Amino acid sequence: MRYVVIGFCVFAAACTDAAPTAPTSSATTSSSIPSTFSAETQARVTPATVSCTVDIGSTVHSLPLIHLIQAWLNISIHNAASSLNCGQVESLNAKLNVVAEKVDQDPPNSDAACGASTALVNELQSLIEAGRLATPTLPPPLPGGPTNVLIAAEALKEHWCDAAHGGLTGPRS
Repeated sequence: MRYVVIGFCVFAAACTDAAPTAPTSSATTSSSIPSTFSAETQARVTPATVSCTVDIGSTVHSLPLIHLIQAWLNISIHNAASSLNCGQVESLNAKLNVVAEKVDQDPPNSDAACGASTALVNELQSLIEAGRLATPTLPPPLPGGPTNVLIAAEALKEHWCDAAHGGLTGPRS
């Protein structure tokens, strides 16, 4: 697994100009939702009503793996099998933003990136196990690379936790 992660990080560093883009969707207003629905039902995200997405914004350094996770998170959130509310999406967004912030430092803060990426993986696992977040299989960015958002987030976590605990250094993720 370590060689896959290292290979992915090398691949990610080589593809610094190719940041994936997230799908977009038009939002509907809450006035189109009947008032008889519960607040939770009104806040649920469906493909037709998605108005919240994950976006880490601009970074100083190229962070291809984090941009890939951002794009794949948005694909997963917009999947018809997902049923997240905007609060859950905002929580994922906040966690990924913390990872990006810690990795984008000079030098990257490996300890904080390990902790933040662990929190992201834990939340993703919880949402997937609860059946709230779909994990569609996507084309790997390189042979043997991750094929869904959870696997990509786990690779990110492994890289930064290895760096924090073993002193490994390498390209930014």
